[in-house]
Amino acid sequence: MQVKRNRGGRPRKQVKKTEQLAVMCTPVDRLVIKAKAREANLTISEYLLQAGKGSPIKIKHIPREILQFTGRINHTAALLNQMARKLNCGLSLGEMERLLLVSCLETLQKLSSEIKSSLP
Repeated sequence: MQVKRNRGGRPRKQVKKTEQLAVMCTPVDRLVIKAKAREANLTISEYLLQAGKGSPIKIKHIPREILQFTGRINHTAALLNQMARKLNCGLSLGEMERLLLVSCLETLQKLSSEIKSSLP
């Protein structure tokens, strides 16, 4: 019996969208639709598809604080990844990198406590 290997990548969709629909509009209409789609955190295609089906369009608003947390976490993770790569290659960290590592750890601890304090 042959074992099916997972090749990775994005999983296939159950229903593939194969039809294309063109809509003619003025430049002003396009800007308005684009702005409304951005406000709903959707692509223009998803926005028009939901509007055309008569589905209610839910505006997904991500609070600014969460976006700032995410940005700081991503930045810190990138710095830690660079240092880990250097250590895995057999190189040692310099004094500046060690200070940066301590700073990253402090930032992560601060973020962790801020997240815990903001939860109900």
